[in-house]
Amino acid sequence: WGCEMMTKRSIPLLVLGLTLFTGGCDALNDLLSVDAPSQVIATDLENPAAATLLVASVANEFRCTLTYFATASALTGNEWRDASNNSVMNIWDQRVHDTSGYGSQYASADCGSNQPAIYQPLSRTRWLADLSLTLLDGWDVGDVPDKAELTAEAAMYAGYTYVLFGEAMCSVAFDDGPEQTPADAFELAVQRFDQSIGAGASGDILDAARVGKARAQLNLGQVAAAGATAGSVTAGFSLELNYSNAESVTRNKQWEFNIDDENVTVAEPYRAFMTEGMLDPRISVTDEGTTHPQTGIAIYTNDKYPDASTPVEMASWEEAQLIVAEAEVGAGNHAAAVAIIDALHTAVGLPVYSGGVNAVEVMAQIVEERKAEMFLEGHHLQDIKRLGIPLYPETGTDDGFGGAYGSQVCFDLPATEFQNNGTITGG
Repeated sequence: WGCEMMTKRSIPLLVLGLTLFTGGCDALNDLLSVDAPSQVIATDLENPAAATLLVASVANEFRCTLTYFATASALTGNEWRDASNNSVMNIWDQRVHDTSGYGSQYASADCGSNQPAIYQPLSRTRWLADLSLTLLDGWDVGDVPDKAELTAEAAMYAGYTYVLFGEAMCSVAFDDGPEQTPADAFELAVQRFDQSIGAGASGDILDAARVGKARAQLNLGQVAAAGATAGSVTAGFSLELNYSNAESVTRNKQWEFNIDDENVTVAEPYRAFMTEGMLDPRISVTDEGTTHPQTGIAIYTNDKYPDASTPVEMASWEEAQLIVAEAEVGAGNHAAAVAIIDALHTAVGLPVYSGGVNAVEVMAQIVEERKAEMFLEGHHLQDIKRLGIPLYPETGTDDGFGGAYGSQVCFDLPATEFQNNGTITGG
């Protein structure tokens, strides 16, 4: 698929025109098409001539990872509902997971799959990003003139991959290492973002690293530090990843599952999302006037991703500002947080905030702002966990298909990890 990363200003950060000495992208794809990415023999990739292609491939792999992660988290994290009674989709929506059988589909599904996928895309992206960083560290500037820039980009993507691991999984394990907590993944993310910044990241890569670091710090409960990091993000910054309809692996999966396949429907709380008495334009939803042919469930589609090639926002100034707003609330500067909310409202034509100026009410509004600003971008599942947002539908609610909604909003280490990692047991 296409190998450029695009911003809203349509500035290509990488354009591939190189051929890896092992045989180009096809050869690299063959190397990566394995069940245990961390077990891949990397000898054939250890060539400075491959540096640019390696980092571009990290960007490519993360592009797949992000759209699948956002899709999966939308189903498990309240934004979508299963409309199809598909045996796999229903498990994601139902919030009931295990390490084997159908429950392990979050581990076995991969890029190009017609179901959500988390573990394989994340694992492959993380492995390739860290491999690239290791190789770059060992290469001379004379052999790789843009070593600093490539290191900054690879480290930025590595950081985001560790963030998504921490947000998705109940526990993590890397490179045949021990079982660790999500917080350990967030700490590793901070290290990679610091590596990116320290390598001399600039422009959109720098701002993306800052947003990612602030996100990881927020997940660690380091709210003041997160606010300080986010406060340095350039006003108006937005980094979007590009997709296409060339083949299944390149498509925007939110479009595919919701609009093309109509296997999921926008959850009820988002169908007429109100802010200050107005329909919030940041969450635009269409009632298709149809129902799923097998279940009779009404199909509501999101207007955010109208086709297979619609980009997905990876990081933005708006996200950074809402992190700053949380830090302001934590510091008791409620009026400063409200000023941020008002600026976001003004930007989209909404009235200014009219609620109470105290910690509880302003923080509740920040939750609503995050729902709207980052709808279907892969954030809300983690917000549910870190902010204690009530589950929808509630635990125990009949799912309409003979089951009931559970409460598991993280994913267990899959059996494939236990089978391939000799330092942990289970599954």
